[in-house]
This record gives sequence, structure tokens and C-alpha cells, in this order.
Amino acid sequence: MNNEVSKLGEKLFEARCHAIKENLHEKIEKNPFQSLSEAVYEVILNEIIQFNLLPGAKLNEYKLSNVMSVSRTPIREAILLLEKSGFVKRIPGKGAFVTSFSPEDYFKLCDFRFLLEPAAAGFAAINVDENDLKTLKSYSEKLNSSYIEGNIKDVFHFENMFHEHIILCSKNRYIINAYKRIEMKIEQYRLYITGESALFEFLSFEHDYIYTAIALKNQAMAEATMRRHLGLLIPKDKNDVLTANSKIIQRKLDVIEKLKTVL
Repeated sequence: MNNEVSKLGEKLFEARCHAIKENLHEKIEKNPFQSLSEAVYEVILNEIIQFNLLPGAKLNEYKLSNVMSVSRTPIREAILLLEKSGFVKRIPGKGAFVTSFSPEDYFKLCDFRFLLEPAAAGFAAINVDENDLKTLKSYSEKLNSSYIEGNIKDVFHFENMFHEHIILCSKNRYIINAYKRIEMKIEQYRLYITGESALFEFLSFEHDYIYTAIALKNQAMAEATMRRHLGLLIPKDKNDVLTANSKIIQRKLDVIEKLKTVL
């Protein structure tokens, strides 16, 4: 990363210092039983989601420690959690960096999901049993309540679990194996693209429609609701961005595209 991008990252970070500290205090007050490292994890994760920590930005333990008024131990533990989740990449001898992002790869992944997941939802509608439905309903409800409570970590956890459970309910080993190969990428791009609060507020409640279609054991409806859900994440192209959801996605893609010109 060259000096221009580094300076941009520094300015964004400095402007956010007070908000970062306040965010951590709110997390601790809201959930005093949560470990400090988990609270720090959520704060840093939120900064990544909001593009205040840009893809490719270095995470400075010393600065983060000073800003949050905590020791470096919970900062280090939080960064390790982010690394395990695929949101941070550690480069030996250089440090930890926010995972980079490829718009081209994002579109290709969306295309593949658009083929795979509606088929999985359709098969799930045929093969699902009552226990499967209870689990799926539970994930949908927990996802929505986590969003309302502002628990980012649980929002992404239950979002991932909801989609993964539909894949498993398809009872098709080829679909399951194909999904496993792209699951980590889906989690990474879900963070970067659909983590925006204005977008996720709309998308999160779409899961209720998907669940209902599967519970009704209506294959065509299940495929259609999943196709609609995924379709909202894919701008047609850079000259055809019509909906508010697509504008949010495209804005993030444009930020990344601009960064590429100064790398």
C-alpha cells in the first residue's frame, strides 16, 4: 500500500477515534458478561464493515490500544479472532491487514450462489423435516433479534447459519460440497457488502419469506424467494444501479475500484 492510501487510512482512523471509544463503552455496558476481547472484536469489525478501516489497511495494535483505552492483550486477541474469521490477514514480518477485496471475484461468486442456493432451497422444501424447520426458524428469529439489538457478531453468525442450514436441508451431497468450498468467501464478502445497516435492515427480514416458502414445502416458491433474496445483492452493472440496495453495494465497490488506481 503506498503513501496516498496510508494517509487516507490514517485520516479515517483519526476522525473515528472518539466514536470507536464510545462504541466500545456501549458494547461493554450493553453486555457486561461479554469478554473484553469479544467487545473489541465487534468494534473493529464494525469499522471494517463501515469502510473506516479500508481493505488492505494495517491494524496497529498500539494505536488501537490507545484509542480504546485498553491493554494490547484484548486487541491482540480480537485481531486473532478476526484472522480466524477471514476478515484479517497476517503477513509475517509486516503485521495484520484488513483482508483485500476483488469486485470481479464478488460478481463471480454472486453468479455461482444465484445458481446454487435457489436449487438448495427448492430441494430443502421437498426434503425438510420438522426438526429442520424448527432450527431454520430459530436462526431466522435470532438473526432478526440480533440485528435489532445491534449485535453485529451474532448477526453475521446467524446469517451464515441460516444459509448453511438450507444447504444441509437440501440433502444433496453435491450441493453441500460445492457450498463448503465457497463458504469462507461468502462470509468475507457478506461482511464487506451486506454489512451496511441500511441494507441489512431490509435483507434480514427477507429470511422470513424464505423460511415460510420452505415450511410450506413449496419448491417453486422456495426457489423464487431465495433467487429474489440473492438478486438484491447483485447490481446489473455499473451503469444500471437502480435500487437503494444496489446503490449501497455499488458505492462500496467504487471505493475499492478507486483504491486500485493508487496502489
